[in-house]
Amino acid sequence: MKAVIPDSLMGEIQELQDTFGSVTSQAIVLTDQAGNIVTRPTLYGIFYQKMFNSLQETRRPFEPALLRLGPLSHPAVLEEWVPGLKYVVSPLVPDYGQTYYLWSGLYMEEGTRELVLQGFEAKMRNHPQYDELRAELVAMPELSRESIGRVRGKLGVLGNILSKLLAGYVLKPLAQRSGMVISQLLSNLEEDFLKVEDVLQQMAGTFSGADLYAFAIEDEAGGYKVKYSAGREANLLMNAKFQQGDGFMGQAVLGREPRHWQGVAKDPRSFFFTQRGITQPEYLSCYPVQIHSGKKALLLAVGFGEIRQLQDHAQQEQMVASLLGLSARGEKLLQRETLRNEATLRLKEAACLLPQTASTQELGMQLLDIIMGMPFYPSSVLVYFEKATGGSHYAKGWSLEAVAHYVQDIEERYSPQAFLSSAIIHEDGEEQVLLECPLIAEKVFKGILAVGFRRRSEAEEWLTFASCLASLASTAIRLIEKDNKLMKQAGIFLGHTRDYLRSSNPELQRLSQEAASMAHELARYTGLPEREAEQMKTACLLAPFKLDALLRYGFYQEELLLLKQVDQLASFYFEMDKPAVSLPAQLLALVLLHTGKHADKEQLAESDLEWIDPSRYTLDDYAAGEIDSEPRSAFQSFLRSRSDSQAMKRTVSAVKLLNSASLKTPKEEWGISPREEEVLELIILGKTNKDIASALFISEHTVKNHLSRIFTKMNVTDRSQIIALVYKRILDSERIEI
Repeated sequence: MKAVIPDSLMGEIQELQDTFGSVTSQAIVLTDQAGNIVTRPTLYGIFYQKMFNSLQETRRPFEPALLRLGPLSHPAVLEEWVPGLKYVVSPLVPDYGQTYYLWSGLYMEEGTRELVLQGFEAKMRNHPQYDELRAELVAMPELSRESIGRVRGKLGVLGNILSKLLAGYVLKPLAQRSGMVISQLLSNLEEDFLKVEDVLQQMAGTFSGADLYAFAIEDEAGGYKVKYSAGREANLLMNAKFQQGDGFMGQAVLGREPRHWQGVAKDPRSFFFTQRGITQPEYLSCYPVQIHSGKKALLLAVGFGEIRQLQDHAQQEQMVASLLGLSARGEKLLQRETLRNEATLRLKEAACLLPQTASTQELGMQLLDIIMGMPFYPSSVLVYFEKATGGSHYAKGWSLEAVAHYVQDIEERYSPQAFLSSAIIHEDGEEQVLLECPLIAEKVFKGILAVGFRRRSEAEEWLTFASCLASLASTAIRLIEKDNKLMKQAGIFLGHTRDYLRSSNPELQRLSQEAASMAHELARYTGLPEREAEQMKTACLLAPFKLDALLRYGFYQEELLLLKQVDQLASFYFEMDKPAVSLPAQLLALVLLHTGKHADKEQLAESDLEWIDPSRYTLDDYAAGEIDSEPRSAFQSFLRSRSDSQAMKRTVSAVKLLNSASLKTPKEEWGISPREEEVLELIILGKTNKDIASALFISEHTVKNHLSRIFTKMNVTDRSQIIALVYKRILDSERIEI
């Protein structure tokens, strides 16, 4: 907040400044103690004009130097820009708290011209008027230290005159001066929130009702701390603390009305000031004020001289205290509104992200990221899923021991039979308040979203937002469970259809299995996501069946869409406006066409069942011609990469190995069932238990059971022995080069 000086006084100050500027031929300017420029700079010559224009591009250009200097009691000669170039700073203290600074310079010290030019070139060589500025600098006279001292003395005279002018302004009637301050505060409050430090400086510089003003704010523990002070010995009172009921100030905060004490020098409670090195006060006024979130603050007015007339100052000081409280509440409301807007945006993002999660694990991690990214800065977050949902938890901001203890506590307090349907605030005894929001899907308890706060008021403030997020998470759980149920049903459906195909047309079943493996490998080779690779793989397993027969069950919609696009390729040859076919569908068509060329056509033709249609493995060549050149080129590159890895050797697939005539008798000897034969094929392909479970749509536990029976029947102990035994039987019989 800039100091308020009447225009008439500003004219006198400006005239004096310009007069001294002409005598010294130097640039002069007056600033307040915050670095705000008060007067119009007195400038002589292009050097000062250009340099000052550069300074004006920076807000408060004099502020950094003032912060480095600290309090000044006498004029000082400084050298902080280029060695050898001096400037003078003179403090003006008109005896009422407000400080001003008079700046003058620059002066070139005797014998430093070369040093100055070098430093100037290093800092200003890129300036657009560098040549002109350097020429001015070369022409600048060198001054001895004595000459600079005399200039400093002249500036000191100017400072004394200006101090007296400013002090004379204070002699105006108190009502007029205080009215001007209140009017200025109201004007500032219309444009922006008040800065407490600026208001206290204005009061100390204008009211002259007290020697020292301070503003103490309530902290989280209920104590009070002086955060701002201005006036005489203000630095000694900064950061001073007191409690409710303790001393003058502690008693004042207990009520709502101002408290005034006269002659406090004889009161032991004045020790609060003297123990900090402050002069023993003679009078004290305290003005309680409500700021925000139920917190209080206290405006202090301290006097060290003779006792003042209370009625002359109390009304204005009370008004200032009220304006500060109003400003603080408004600022807090604006900050809260900003936070709420940010939180609302995060909720909108969560509404898009959470329903897309595919598992409770992914959901738990998403919730952690969303909560910890909220603008209300929680101290911790924990997502707990009830055992029926997966029995897991995910946490941030907790120690391992604290998590284990809290999860146990949750399991004791919440259960499917006993839980609350709305959020509660729980004190955990670990210096945090937990906002617990239950996750409920289909009226069934699924888990807890717990958000930790440092204060109960924060938990109460953000309860609605956390509850909304918990509702979104509950919806995501419901979708995850629905998807899992659908996937399980789809897996059962696919397993039944594959069993039907194995008994109806073994060659077509073998062909589709081989195509599925190639499709998945091709998809990853071309850089398609794992999700699309799995869709192509499943589409190959469904390819032997008629589309109409599959559609009526409602499973694998995306995979069936791929097959539909493959079926359309054959008709594109006769159409002018050909619809676009996706890249996965084109790659799928190439795999089916390539795999079908190596099939036993007689065995494929044997099937005339209602469900089965081998035509996708016998596509006409012109259908492949409708595929884009890029997928065709990628497929050819893929085939070459496969053949290169088996250069000069005959390729023997796992399926062909198992269908070799050399293994017919051994398989009968081992007693391998059709399902075990499928597992055996995938073992020879090097698949893991997880891969086998995914390919056959069975659990890993079932895979382990099949493996155990195969080990027993083949009299082996591990899968490597299985592979070695199969190859040995074939090599011994047919001498195939692998």
